Amino acid sequence: MVADKYDVPSCVQHCTCLLLELDMNLDTATYCLELSSNVSASQVIKPIAKAAQEFLVARYKENIPKLQEEVDQLPLSSFEVVLCEDELNLTEDNAYDIVLKWARARYPITDDRHEVLNSNLARFVRVRYMTHKKLREILEIEDVDHDIASKLVIDALFFKVENPRALTSEELTGHPVRVVEFRKPNKKANVYLIVMRSDCQNMSVNGRIMSQAFYVHGQVFQIIAQRCSEEMQSFGLFLKCVHDGTPTIVKVDYEFWVREKSKKTYVSKLKASYDFTYIDRPGRGTLNLCSMSWASFIGNDSLYFINDMLLLKVHISFKLE
Repeated sequence: MVADKYDVPSCVQHCTCLLLELDMNLDTATYCLELSSNVSASQVIKPIAKAAQEFLVARYKENIPKLQEEVDQLPLSSFEVVLCEDELNLTEDNAYDIVLKWARARYPITDDRHEVLNSNLARFVRVRYMTHKKLREILEIEDVDHDIASKLVIDALFFKVENPRALTSEELTGHPVRVVEFRKPNKKANVYLIVMRSDCQNMSVNGRIMSQAFYVHGQVFQIIAQRCSEEMQSFGLFLKCVHDGTPTIVKVDYEFWVREKSKKTYVSKLKASYDFTYIDRPGRGTLNLCSMSWASFIGNDSLYFINDMLLLKVHISFKLE
């Protein structure tokens, strides 16, 4: 900071290189992010900020609830980095609870909480996808400014009214998913689902795991994971379009991804197109997502279970007319 204050770029660059040589830990990551917001030579220290962001995302994206007390101690800049991650293993209700707990821990004065929630954190929670129980809670608590809370809830309720299909109990109580919608260049979304190894081990032949029903730009979908018995037992994955019975056609491109242990990134396994009609019942997808037998898929040396979790991503893109 001193080198930056006196405008000595070479010294700033040298300090950046020294910081990059340090082992990244929680204290170092939060310090580097605070530093990047206080130094004018932001391009020079950009590698530090990037390394800190990658560390925080890797630490929290799979298990924020288990580390809530630690998360509550994060400064605002670090907390925002975590919330920006698209692949968080959270429902919107979970995200709301975590943001609220953090704000209460960091800002005990109500007016201060109003300011940070309204100006910084409200944009990280997709209120439209929260349950009615949580929407009611927003109106009942004092943490969010009442006028802003009312606008958020009214917008969410209008969204639900415009998508009025009544969901079945199975569709409501399935495995939670996280939906990240995009609108340009066309309507599309990434949907993230985590399946535990124990869930797979407990599946009978032709048994299945259903995700919660979820909206993508007004259309309801579900993801189905199945232990398939065609030819040899294998892990199948399917996308189901949930119609309300009206004679409509939903045209989508879809792609299935799974995270591999060795590559530490999502790998595409299937890419296809389909025109869903109101008479479709089964989902569309593949009987063998990972091109291996069931025994190899769930074995202890499987490429696809990371800390006993199977991390799935489904990309859905509506076809342009």
